[in-house]
Amino acid sequence: MSLRPPLPWLLATLAAALVAMYLTTNALQKAEAATSAAAFAILLVTAAIRTNSPLWRRGAVKIATTRREALWQTTLLVMLAYLWCALAFYAVYLGTTLRWQHGWEYGSAMLLVAVAHAIYLWRLADPNASVSTPHAIDRAVRLAACQAIAIALGLIWLIQSGKLSSVKGDWAANQLFLAGGFAVMCLSVIIIKTHAALSERLAHSALQR
Repeated sequence: MSLRPPLPWLLATLAAALVAMYLTTNALQKAEAATSAAAFAILLVTAAIRTNSPLWRRGAVKIATTRREALWQTTLLVMLAYLWCALAFYAVYLGTTLRWQHGWEYGSAMLLVAVAHAIYLWRLADPNASVSTPHAIDRAVRLAACQAIAIALGLIWLIQSGKLSSVKGDWAANQLFLAGGFAVMCLSVIIIKTHAALSERLAHSALQR
């Protein structure tokens, strides 16, 4: 199982979206900045769907992909989502004239989350690590479900609060919260769906033995 599109292409397009977010925010072009943030989210979600969808087809040719490998690939995209948002917060609130006193704080928080995911991915890459056991993987998927629910509630609040139409310096942050939250929520759901599909296939194979 490999990323579709390949990681270098995905990183290049995410970098382009980041540059676009910086330029449009610097020019105070709210609609264009929102488009850049949306492009980042769509890129990651599309990559996750293209990578995982072959594993969802019951009639597909048997694919030798373990639940650990599938979790690793999509968690990598989650890590990239947090990293992109962190860099975007720094670029917007430290590199442009736009000011919001909490910009660097949220950027740092997302960077820490991205680093935590990177450490988790490093450990998950080892099939003998404690995080690679079936029980640990099941727990990680349950945490992904909790994350998806929490983000969904947060996005509902963000939309209903009217903050997306803010005229203060936090308007770019709200766009990043919306795009980043949507991306991570969708990626979390994809983790759950793929895990369920592979678990069902594993159980079916066990019954046939």
